[in-house]
Amino acid sequence: MTDEMLHQFTTVVYFLGNSLGPDYEITLYDLEADAHSVVAIANGRISGQTIGSPLPDVARALLSQRQYEQGDYVLNFTSHLQTNGKTIRSSAMFIKDRDGKPVGLLGINFDDSRFLSLSNQLLDLIHPRSFIQEQYEPDKTAPAANNTVDAAGGVMPREPIFNDVSSMIQEIFTEAAHSLPIPMDRMNQEERVAFITRLKERGMFRLKGSVQYTAEHLACSQASVYRYLNKIK
Repeated sequence: MTDEMLHQFTTVVYFLGNSLGPDYEITLYDLEADAHSVVAIANGRISGQTIGSPLPDVARALLSQRQYEQGDYVLNFTSHLQTNGKTIRSSAMFIKDRDGKPVGLLGINFDDSRFLSLSNQLLDLIHPRSFIQEQYEPDKTAPAANNTVDAAGGVMPREPIFNDVSSMIQEIFTEAAHSLPIPMDRMNQEERVAFITRLKERGMFRLKGSVQYTAEHLACSQASVYRYLNKIK
């Protein structure tokens, strides 16, 4: 981000952090900085992030899935915090340059655990536990729908946004493999290069462990995968 953008959005971070209150964590990431690190944060106790912390996996997933091409922000997706095991509601806004390339990310994490605790205490006072489980707890088996786009150009995802790198790698590889016209073990070198190209276009090789995963599933060496990537360059 430019110095001007950095100054403006840093002000926004602390404004939102102070106005929304301690249950909202506001984070600014500079995607052009080393390790895509945190450059401003308010109420960082929620996730434990500090200045200099790296981009979390869920944010990397948004970029790898090119969500910024569908809209300027993504609203109300679920994040799982590794530090304390909490599940929180998150939203992210892409900060783009004039060419539409994401150069920064503004994230909002909302920790509603205090409110859920109060709500559960109230329900326990007026209902039997079996009734609460049947009537109030969400149906976790409901199928996911496609993303929807709101009138302002933001994406409201109802399909999974992966919070761990291994799941992202597996999903990208599986989706690419489904489009293969022949079994993977029968591909020639040219077809393998085309397959590796498809994986690269989907952001596969931005993720740690992707070369090893690809080599194992293509039954070749990691050196071969690197050679294919060099051919693409």
